[in-house]
Amino acid sequence: MEGQAKDCINAIEGKLLQGNPDYPFRGVSINSRTVSKGELFVCIKGERFDGHDFLSDVISREAAGIILSEPNKLSGNSGQAIGEPFVIQVSDTLKALQDLASYQRKRFPFKVVAVTGTNGKSTTKEMIASILETKFKTLKTQGNLNNHIGLPLTLLEREPSQEVGVLEMGMSAAGEIKRLAEIAQPDIGVITNVSEGHLVQLKSLRNIQSAKGELFDSLTKEGTAIVNADDPLVLELAQSLRARTVTFGIDQPADVRASEIESKDNLGFRFKVKLFDKTFFVHLPYLGYCNIYNTLAALATGYSMGIQGDAMTRGLENYQRMSQRNELTRHKGVDLINDSYNANPRSMTEALKTLDNFQTQGRRIFVIGDMLELGDLSLPAHKNLGEKISRSKVNILVTVGELASLSAKRVQALAGEKIQVLEFKEHQEAAEYLIREAKSGDCVMFKGSRGSAMEKILQIFSTNKN
Repeated sequence: MEGQAKDCINAIEGKLLQGNPDYPFRGVSINSRTVSKGELFVCIKGERFDGHDFLSDVISREAAGIILSEPNKLSGNSGQAIGEPFVIQVSDTLKALQDLASYQRKRFPFKVVAVTGTNGKSTTKEMIASILETKFKTLKTQGNLNNHIGLPLTLLEREPSQEVGVLEMGMSAAGEIKRLAEIAQPDIGVITNVSEGHLVQLKSLRNIQSAKGELFDSLTKEGTAIVNADDPLVLELAQSLRARTVTFGIDQPADVRASEIESKDNLGFRFKVKLFDKTFFVHLPYLGYCNIYNTLAALATGYSMGIQGDAMTRGLENYQRMSQRNELTRHKGVDLINDSYNANPRSMTEALKTLDNFQTQGRRIFVIGDMLELGDLSLPAHKNLGEKISRSKVNILVTVGELASLSAKRVQALAGEKIQVLEFKEHQEAAEYLIREAKSGDCVMFKGSRGSAMEKILQIFSTNKN
């Protein structure tokens, strides 16, 4: 974003404490270590840091302006030889950042696609952006900066030439998606699926459904909802919308539907897509059946933005898979599937399905960590996972963490000697076991919640030179 101090004052209802209202700025930052000359700095209060504590650094780096809520923290920092930044006082700097982003959203003609869901939202966001980039200059959420701070910062990076934004929306409590939608004002809303996650705050699956549904509720009658027809909870959310709906799916009738799905050994899938009255084939060179759904959601969005089938398949070919999502590598003849970015009951089941279907000459080794943020569902979810593993093609189960050990004990009770079970407390111990035992031809899959950091085991294993 670029503008003048007076633009900020109007957008955030702030009070100019010092400086010229016509003074320009270019770019917005909340990080005192990376703020650049000429940028606007917003003093955000986080769990570990408060931007007000670093104002001397911000001024020394020649920021053009500062938005703050505690002007007493400015004393002694201004009036230096390098010149004063303009300073605007507000009561809530986070709200100011969000209001500034909302102002930027409205400044130029701009279409916004918002993506949420329990699983697959980052991948779907990237696929949608790859498709839209065949026709539009596109802004997208970087990584998973999808919260009340990350989304505004993404919007504030927008250049006037960018015609479309693809924004990921994450949440852990009711009302958060609603607030993000107020800021972003999406024209198209995508809900990939609804399943167990963030239950510590939300308590029940119905509450998760309602929280995700805040995205669809935000759409006007001119908007479009992209709806997973195979997910009853998403389908239910779409029943009384003002917006137009475009459905996608595999099992149920849908506007955008995949059929004739063929698994191409370990090289992904090929399937036929019927998109309203058009039919074409898609080759998806990635593991994970769930990625077919992500692809269909992206195609439905591309269609809603007026992009033709050939251009959409070309856009999908440009999609770069995100790290730690069904990422396949090989080390000393051992196939390694890194799906360690995050985990909940549904994604863990999908991972197990991927491992079962993986063509291997050796053994299937499933390395799992705890599934976190499941609240009262935590214990039954891990036991239920153990039951699913006991019925799978897994040969060896390796667990790290107290909750994952519940799955291990359930597997031991149900599968007996059919599945070898190893329980560890530390990543290093699990990695050392794999270094000793994994053989050429085996396939090892890593899965766990972000807090479980299961990629650490893979990193230790992959750097082993013995």
